[in-house]
Amino acid sequence: MSKGRDFRPPRKRGFDDDGPSYDYNPRQSRPPRSPFGSPPGGGFPDMGAPSMAPSSPPIDATVKWFKSDKGFGFVELGNGTGDAFLHIGAVQQAGYDSLPPGAKLKVNVQTGQKGQQVTRILEADLSTAQAERPPRTGGFGGGGGGYGDSPRPPRRAAPDPSTAVSVSGKVKWFDETKGFGFVQSNDGGKDVFVHISVLSSSGVQRLVEGQPVNMQVVDTPKGREAISIQA
Repeated sequence: MSKGRDFRPPRKRGFDDDGPSYDYNPRQSRPPRSPFGSPPGGGFPDMGAPSMAPSSPPIDATVKWFKSDKGFGFVELGNGTGDAFLHIGAVQQAGYDSLPPGAKLKVNVQTGQKGQQVTRILEADLSTAQAERPPRTGGFGGGGGGYGDSPRPPRRAAPDPSTAVSVSGKVKWFDETKGFGFVQSNDGGKDVFVHISVLSSSGVQRLVEGQPVNMQVVDTPKGREAISIQA
């Protein structure tokens, strides 16, 4: 029997002999993440506007666009430095749910690795906001111009039937959902616009691609339009 083993001093009490264990986790000593994400100043926030003090004097800005459903948009800065990201958190802090294009703002801006971001909206003038853009306008030939922007084209003033001429052709396409289509004329001129109301007034049930038709056609500021049709 070894004397060293017999007279071994008692083991000192450790942390895990009795009671709970206290494991050191270096992650616990890390500082909290920056409001801009990690690393600090590294881009736009995932949620909310940054709560840190703004890093710029007040700057005039104009809203380029803002989508409340997406939660962000962009403004054009009046100091010539370009655009700045606008998060919905900053908008809501200013008391708004959304901002229309053209609205004039006075903002504080902060610059991160991904660019400039509005940190605070100081003032907002919505009287300069742009009205909702109307449907595009354009000639009938080749695709219908502005009529493709709306499900059904608006009613227009009735053209003068005394100026109508007979034109034959083949249906290029007709969309009953949109309520209009076009006929490729046999005279080599521009395509002829056909409104769905002309079908019902002419007793035509429907038009299909390639179908031969005869029409009474008038010239309008937007192009040629059928006022009657026979299929």
